[in-house]
Amino acid sequence: MFAIERQNEIFAIIKERKSVSVNELAKELFVSPATIRRDLNAMEKTGLVRRSHGGAIITGGSSDESSILLREQENVPEKKEIASVAIRFVKNNCSMYVDSSSTVGKIIPLLSRFNYLSVVTNGLKNALLLSEKTNARIYVACGMIQSQSNSILGADTIEYCSGIHADVAFMSCNGLDSANGMTEASLEQAKVKQTMIKNSAVRVLMADSSKFGKTYMAKTGTLADIDYLITDTLPPKEYLEEAEKCGCKVLVP
Repeated sequence: MFAIERQNEIFAIIKERKSVSVNELAKELFVSPATIRRDLNAMEKTGLVRRSHGGAIITGGSSDESSILLREQENVPEKKEIASVAIRFVKNNCSMYVDSSSTVGKIIPLLSRFNYLSVVTNGLKNALLLSEKTNARIYVACGMIQSQSNSILGADTIEYCSGIHADVAFMSCNGLDSANGMTEASLEQAKVKQTMIKNSAVRVLMADSSKFGKTYMAKTGTLADIDYLITDTLPPKEYLEEAEKCGCKVLVP
């Protein structure tokens, strides 16, 4: 079995049980404990799991930002549906912010139909996807690379984004609550998104329904800071009431 196949099996086991020991994994996968430890160390570096004494646990918590590798595999059909609605806000000669999220990444292949786009992003993977799928002018924010999320973050990122005004900003969030608004596991991530919101004419939040009812450490803003919330299914009543009060339009496929 190749290492990547074994690591996929390890992740599936940990995701189901939440925590597991090295010896348990070694017995189930018929490999040595040393091999399991190497796999877990590699998986921890990408943010898929967190090492614990004698084993590993699934990442989680209000200050944990999950790995981009994990997020890319979650709720893919829902994210594509959301992107099919969000693309309505793009037109030729448009300037836009695209954050580092996997949700917003689903809009990128749809941009190939447009000409003369200018796109600013703080996401390494999204920047690469933009270069592969579009003919847009791509601007990558400077700053510190957060390897787990493949994001560029920090004071330099905020300063860079502060100097750019976009026609539209596309962003997602770790959590969305009717009372607490949009939140992120990373304070640095929240601050970059606040800057994108401040410097855009139209603000579009792309969030699938799995984000509802979740609150993380860092607050990005409320629905009053967003012009449109695009999600895959009609949100609960309290979200709709809050959105109407704030003047935020809710769109579903």
